[in-house]
Amino acid sequence: MAVDRRISELIAHAARQARGRSISKRKTRDPTRPAASWIASTRIGENTGSALSVVLGTIGCSHARGEAGGCTMCSYLLDGSSHNPTSDEIVQQFSQSLSKLKGAERPLSVKVYTSGSFFDEEEVPLDARSRILEMVSEYDGISELVLESRPEYVTKSALSDVVEHTKDIAVEIGIGLESSNDRVRSLCVNKGFDFADFKVAVQQALDDCVGVRAYVLMKPPLLTELDAIVDAKTTIADALRTGVTTISLNPVNIQKNTLVEYLWRRFRYRPPWLWSVLEVLRHARSIADEKVNIICDPVAAGKRRGAHNCGDCDSGVAASISQFVLTQDLRHLREGQCSCLGLWNHALMHEDVAHLVHQ
Repeated sequence: MAVDRRISELIAHAARQARGRSISKRKTRDPTRPAASWIASTRIGENTGSALSVVLGTIGCSHARGEAGGCTMCSYLLDGSSHNPTSDEIVQQFSQSLSKLKGAERPLSVKVYTSGSFFDEEEVPLDARSRILEMVSEYDGISELVLESRPEYVTKSALSDVVEHTKDIAVEIGIGLESSNDRVRSLCVNKGFDFADFKVAVQQALDDCVGVRAYVLMKPPLLTELDAIVDAKTTIADALRTGVTTISLNPVNIQKNTLVEYLWRRFRYRPPWLWSVLEVLRHARSIADEKVNIICDPVAAGKRRGAHNCGDCDSGVAASISQFVLTQDLRHLREGQCSCLGLWNHALMHEDVAHLVHQ
């Protein structure tokens, strides 16, 4: 539709403006050191173990670098470098991080993030990718590997490379589906691919016995709180039907130099309520097969830039989400008691309807 195209053009223009500011503020980084790495407790299959998360410093997401301008809520381009590291430098980044697993509680998981796509050879050259996969396969105790990619890079050759190097390790590819509604994903997120593209990538991965972790965005901009809940629930159901192996619910947090931050500063956007996050997590767990893990790690929970309630109950609700993720036990998601529950329900009932979802 012409109206949708015009809105999409305006959103992309705003995203490009935000991206331009991000690029100008990127720091000069040591190309041999990762942007970040840390160890945390995590759910691995049906057990609790330790996960090493590594954010490799690369040139960043191709969608953000290109004319599309990137996603409306994402400033991960800031984690990257203005100069593309060599294969040796990227491998060195990973090697430094891998040493943190020494003494960690098993089973072990490794999550490799690039602020873009691990399978994009402009970001991570084929040589570096193969060497990183080989290092993972040779490290005793790693039972799970999580990689990230946009669907267009989930190709037969990339999957074959993964399978060849990680025969005894459960591999998942995290893909930012965000919403199964093409209008929401295009107009609210500026994602740059269709649900059909996601389904093709999932099927290709499953055909090679590689799992898929679907990232579902909680409250894209331009949606009301109620519409965001409806959209997330619908997206989770649609993603489960494609055969994904994990659902990761990602509440929006306000990142610098993004369109979402622009709207937030002008009081045109509020991050989701933690009550909304609980509502969607309960629904996801109730409809998903028991073998599918439902995970959520709200960034900046309880703070103005993250998912939050009134301030009094935030830490307790965030702790209950963490316990649920580790145990998958719905009892941790029982609705607590707080005076702000009434305000949340009022917001659900009285915010104006966003016609992007309800038509």
